[in-house]
Amino acid sequence: MCGIAGICALSGGLPSEAEIWVKSATDMMRHRGPDGSGVWCGEGVVLGHRRLSIIDLSTGAQPMSDASGQTVVTFNGEIYNFATVRKELELLGFVFMTTSDTEVILHGWRAWGAACVEHFEGMFAFALWDAREKTLFCARDRFGKKPFFYTMQQGRFYFASELSALAAIPGLVLTVARRSLIRYLAYEYVPTPACLYEPVRKLEPPYTLMLHDGLFQTRRSLAIPVPE
Repeated sequence: MCGIAGICALSGGLPSEAEIWVKSATDMMRHRGPDGSGVWCGEGVVLGHRRLSIIDLSTGAQPMSDASGQTVVTFNGEIYNFATVRKELELLGFVFMTTSDTEVILHGWRAWGAACVEHFEGMFAFALWDAREKTLFCARDRFGKKPFFYTMQQGRFYFASELSALAAIPGLVLTVARRSLIRYLAYEYVPTPACLYEPVRKLEPPYTLMLHDGLFQTRRSLAIPVPE
């Protein structure tokens, strides 16, 4: 179990406190990743990570960037078939610097774009920043095993693995959503994409989310396998 958090501006830059919030958010999720933490800052985006080391203990730290430094990802979960995907990408000419499943996400994006998630089998929630395209791409696995909460505030997109991290956003006021409370009392959970508190949402599985050129878009992208 790891923890991810970040902030991205739909247009313009970010305030100086953006990095402070991401660092605070990751610190609040230390229980999800006691083995390390990291924060990466780019133009209009900050990504954070709390790590539980399982695969590639020595070179799998996150946020992780490709060799060019133009593509960066923060990732929670595990890609079960990463060895197979890695071989596919190596045949396409990609060179790997680690043995981590995280790196297949970076190269998968460069090879297949948003369709990269169709190649991944596993449990995951991740956010990837492409500096070339000025695009933030987020995805959640088919069954929603890994959490992804988000909210929009003053033209800025915030996300985290836990609601408590978003609650620390300066100036954000959370209020109980009446319809969500009714659903919780009826079902003992709140169906996605709603959240118990407004104005927070959950990325619906199996959906992706993309921020590009000031636009915000979610799209169903993964087929849920049906047992034969």
